[in-house]
Amino acid sequence: MDADDRLRLDYEQTTQLMRTLTDIRFKLLAFVPTVAGATVGLVGRGRPAASLLAVGLLGLFATLGILLYELRNSQIFDAVVDRAEVLEQKLGLTPLLGREGAPGGLFTNRPRRPATLFGIVAARHQRGLGLVYGAALAGWSYLAAWGALRAVHVGGAKTVGAVIGLLVGVLVAVEVERLGRQPDPRST
Repeated sequence: MDADDRLRLDYEQTTQLMRTLTDIRFKLLAFVPTVAGATVGLVGRGRPAASLLAVGLLGLFATLGILLYELRNSQIFDAVVDRAEVLEQKLGLTPLLGREGAPGGLFTNRPRRPATLFGIVAARHQRGLGLVYGAALAGWSYLAAWGALRAVHVGGAKTVGAVIGLLVGVLVAVEVERLGRQPDPRST
């Protein structure tokens, strides 16, 4: 196998890994909020405090584990895109229109400026992840807090649980956003 064949094989494997990571992300982004929302809606009706607490904690820790897995996959995904860019340059792939003379391909020539929703909110992977997982973890935290507070007979347990859930959701969304803005230590 000559050097060009090795580069093409590397590029094929790199793009296949990217497709796999993207597929996992889409499945998780569909599954996690659906299960969280349905469970909060179903379990929140007339259940004993212990059930609310148990289901809330189970969902909370399972979703937190999935979020950690997704954050790591995001790091791998970014490294895969960087690798694909270098491979495209080494392979001398044809640039997109308007960029004559510069080597490139799908990854090298991908949009660098994010779209903005209503001209205000930039569309970025980490922001979307933060919103989805923040909402799911907010729901689980609401159930767990409501159940725990109800178990110790705190007045307004449902309302306080909702406030705690909201705070957890916002905290998760902000933290995932912060993590997405951290520079890669390899690039500094």
